[in-house]
Amino acid sequence: MRRLLHVALLLMIILGIRACGGMAVTEDRLGAATRAMADKVGLANKKDAFDAAVRPPMAAATQSLGNSISVTTARTVDSIELAAGSFSGWMVQKVRAGLGLVDGSLEPVPAPKPEASPEQREREEAERRARSQ
Repeated sequence: MRRLLHVALLLMIILGIRACGGMAVTEDRLGAATRAMADKVGLANKKDAFDAAVRPPMAAATQSLGNSISVTTARTVDSIELAAGSFSGWMVQKVRAGLGLVDGSLEPVPAPKPEASPEQREREEAERRARSQ
């Protein structure tokens, strides 16, 4: 029973280290501690069988899980960013509509007409009289 507990503990530690990014220094220290623990409980000869049969699928599974977590996190962050941008755009649109602004611009102000010369004024007045008759 004690050996089984040590193996289960070893598997949990390996899964934890792999899931957290598989830091090389930590894995080296864990490997040395695992060898020492295996020697003490009499599992040293089982290590090679474990390494050949269990470690590769476990490493593949933890790497796949890590990759899927990273992809899912990236998609979630992208969706949140898109939603925040859309919401802020909607808010700006509502504020502009509430203030009576169109497309973020102020209402147009017509420029004053330049003053006409006296000759031009006389001509325009003559044209108006001719139209009214």
